[in-house]
Amino acid sequence: MTIIKDDLPQSVDKVHGSNTLTSYFPIRTGDSKKLQLFDWDAVIGFVIKLIYRKELLINDVAEFKIICETSFNEKTDNTEIVKYLDEMYFSGNNLFNITPELLLFKAKKIKGNAPSVRLGNMFASILQDTFINKETDASYNFLEQIIVNEFQNNIKKNDSSESLKNTVNEDPYLPFISNVFGSDLIFLSEHPKYFLSTLSQFLKLYAYLYTAQLALNISSWREGEPSPKPLYFILDTETASAERIHIRDDGHQRVHNALFKIFPFLSMSESLQPAKEKKLPIWKLSSSLSNSDINILSNYAQAFKDERGLAVTIPDISSADDALDVLLNLGKEQFARGQSRHEINVNYVKAIETELCSHFIQSRGRAGRVLVINQDYLLLLTNISIGNRSKLRFHELLEAFKKRGVFFDKRSQQALIQFYERIGNVERMSDSGEAVYVCKTI
Repeated sequence: MTIIKDDLPQSVDKVHGSNTLTSYFPIRTGDSKKLQLFDWDAVIGFVIKLIYRKELLINDVAEFKIICETSFNEKTDNTEIVKYLDEMYFSGNNLFNITPELLLFKAKKIKGNAPSVRLGNMFASILQDTFINKETDASYNFLEQIIVNEFQNNIKKNDSSESLKNTVNEDPYLPFISNVFGSDLIFLSEHPKYFLSTLSQFLKLYAYLYTAQLALNISSWREGEPSPKPLYFILDTETASAERIHIRDDGHQRVHNALFKIFPFLSMSESLQPAKEKKLPIWKLSSSLSNSDINILSNYAQAFKDERGLAVTIPDISSADDALDVLLNLGKEQFARGQSRHEINVNYVKAIETELCSHFIQSRGRAGRVLVINQDYLLLLTNISIGNRSKLRFHELLEAFKKRGVFFDKRSQQALIQFYERIGNVERMSDSGEAVYVCKTI
């Protein structure tokens, strides 16, 4: 059975004049006009809802405050305690420092915020069916325990399939990112206080890694399932120079160039697939095509080329993969310099870099824009890479970084060891790099 649309246009008058993207990536072509695209607080709440599979039965924090006040009054004769309750937990953000699950209240903010919903859906696509199936293990004081008890009384737990039914309708594009993202989230949830303090950074880190690795892998669909592509960072304390080959050739500039393929390739891929069916990444769509699809795809390619007025020559097509390759290149060609749609994709890439990449890009003089990781992100990356183990050999830690799409050259590796030694989480058994162990900081 074919995986492509039954009604794929075969003539120029049937081809849509616009490009549509609803899967795999949260930015749309009109988003470049918005000053602040994502509400990260709302996205955090959305992700908490996904991973805990829980839903609030009450409307907001104000209603929850009344419930807690009533419970306190029933449990104590000291009427003054209610005043302290408000000052300690409900006047600021301290309520959300008790347990990660209370961040569910922030999920309410996502309603009506389409870009944040799309970013939440991207994380849902990465997570797939991964979720936390045990309660948070933490100790609470008297007031906090009552808050937690009342919270548990006012939520419902969803079946995992029910929660995902209307959220994830696509196979994971980068399974290697899905694997580490899910396991890292579960590891963090086992350390609630650290989880709360780093969740925003964690999501921003993975939003960038997913974006960069999607861009770097999107042209490699003939190779099958994606793998981590070299992506070199430096520490924010390091100097950068054009002589550092990996930083120059496998750093930001390579990602920047690849970002221009995300919208053309994903929108073309989506145009080939039935609207209501589960979306497939390009590399999986390729493996699902057969020779019986060649004529349909070839006719669509010619019709698309004519409708867009593209002055390119379609090469001979002898396989379904050839036809797919032609279509993807036509999708990209419509945004080439000199085409009427060129500025659309330029602005699209600007929006990507501003909203999802800016935390990791710095201009470093003659070296240009490079990928930089600061101390906070580096410690977070170190802790999640070590995970439930007590420590890792330094070279094993570097391999764990690579699994997440983060690479360091030799000079940066030396800077890493110096950094770890400075904060005291290194055990050096000898001068050999093989005998250097890095420990968690949590």
